[in-house]
Amino acid sequence: MNIKLFLVALTITSLTLAQETETPTETTAETRDTKDGGKNIGSIVIGPYIPFAFGDNFVNEGMDLKMGARIAFKVNAYKGIYIGPYFSFFNADVTNKNLLGNYDNTTNTVIGAIAGYETHISKFDLSIGIGVGAATYHNDGYYDNFSDTATAVWLNPEVGYRITPYLGLYFAPELRHDFMNIDAPAELGNTFEGVNYLNLSFGLRINLGTAYKYL
Repeated sequence: MNIKLFLVALTITSLTLAQETETPTETTAETRDTKDGGKNIGSIVIGPYIPFAFGDNFVNEGMDLKMGARIAFKVNAYKGIYIGPYFSFFNADVTNKNLLGNYDNTTNTVIGAIAGYETHISKFDLSIGIGVGAATYHNDGYYDNFSDTATAVWLNPEVGYRITPYLGLYFAPELRHDFMNIDAPAELGNTFEGVNYLNLSFGLRINLGTAYKYL
């Protein structure tokens, strides 16, 4: 519940910032933006996060994955190159306790950083990026609660479409690998060493900065 409230609050704040960038407070500022093409601060994307595990690993063989959410803040650093923070989560039910152990469900969270390149064609925003972050599997059972950790790395192309200069929609597939920090018997090493994901996300894109009026 706390994660959902955080995402709602962040979305409202972002929409407020986008509205403020759309109305310059001074005529001189608006004239300057027209001459230099405006200022591109970056963008925020927020939406559902649908995970799909594949390959020989404990998630694919022992869990039923549920939809979560994803949010990323891309800050324009230099001529289309962006950096920024990233957060995602999803839930899963355990379907194979013989393999995974005596717990019922897990919540996976990733807190990390992204970097990449973005370009604009007509009303489309196209980008390709990479990311790295700390992944945590918060495992819950009737008798035991514990966590497993991993280092997550991912490749993330994204397509956005501007409905207005400051609001649009996006679609982003994500190819991700979690390098797990789990001690397991040698015969189960491959199963618990890492997890492969092909995740899908789509939703709201919020553009920040006056540059989007002149694209």
